[in-house]
Amino acid sequence: MRAVVIQDHENRDHVGIVDVDDPAPGENEIIVDVKACGINFTDLLSLEGKYQNNPPPPFTPGKDAAGTVARLGSSVTSHAVGDRVIAHVNHGAMAEKVSCHEALACTLPDKVGFDDAAAMGLAYLTGYFALTVRGMLQQGDVVLVNGASGGVGLATVRLAKSLGAKTVLGGLTTPEKADAIIAAGADGIIDLTANELKDSLRTQVGSVTGGHGVDLAVDLVGGEVFDATLRAIANEGRVVVTGFTSGSIPSVRTNYLLLKNISVVGMTFAAYMRTRSPEIARVQAAIYDLLLDGKIDPNIMERLPFERFMDGIKLLEDRKIVGKSVLLI
Repeated sequence: MRAVVIQDHENRDHVGIVDVDDPAPGENEIIVDVKACGINFTDLLSLEGKYQNNPPPPFTPGKDAAGTVARLGSSVTSHAVGDRVIAHVNHGAMAEKVSCHEALACTLPDKVGFDDAAAMGLAYLTGYFALTVRGMLQQGDVVLVNGASGGVGLATVRLAKSLGAKTVLGGLTTPEKADAIIAAGADGIIDLTANELKDSLRTQVGSVTGGHGVDLAVDLVGGEVFDATLRAIANEGRVVVTGFTSGSIPSVRTNYLLLKNISVVGMTFAAYMRTRSPEIARVQAAIYDLLLDGKIDPNIMERLPFERFMDGIKLLEDRKIVGKSVLLI
């Protein structure tokens, strides 16, 4: 089969599509014929050797593989050959075939296309868990999503609105993407490039919320954006940390937490994958229900042939992405 292989982290000329052996299923694994694969920020980190959950090179990146079941491990009872699935893997999805533990392969409804499914894997699952499980979203909340134009950010904006948030604000480090975020359902834009951000962010939020502040913030950026966000949180508000696209990991000023009874929690989908949580299948099904009801969108910016995998990664690197790129395999 063909697969994208990262040979080393020092030379991108050594990253390409090569012929490798087909995977064989373990006892509790399935083999999926991949039809589409989502491109995530973690794939850019993998290329640079900065993603902590990858094996040493050589390896194949990719986390969201939509396709059909081709082979079954000896103990697999949850799937049958020919089933349509979205397979969640730590790596290996950028290939014509991928192995996946049966507990991490979710049934794909007939009405959901493989490309849409691949776009709604890691990004939408992260957003849903961040909002509902870790962030305890309540009807009528004011929600701020920092890093709103990327795959996870845009998914979180759409989900927050569809799940009952009163006001959704999109925090952007590239303000020229504002129109796309408003089109996705955001009620306002927070300019994360503003001068004196620690004061400006709170002022911008206050002007939209009538001084109420943010009930729930989902922060993908980190650094000074996280610090400024704490100052804009309402009483008993929550902050969910989901990433550090700024490259800067902040420290929590606990006096802010004490003054307003603020909660700060972390969220990584990898934790649910490690435990093979049954919540993954439940949440994935709920996301597809929202899609089929017309309440959310896959947010696909580019559908690329397999051979152009690097173009999709470059869109992330050059900060040109709004939503997701998907490889068609």
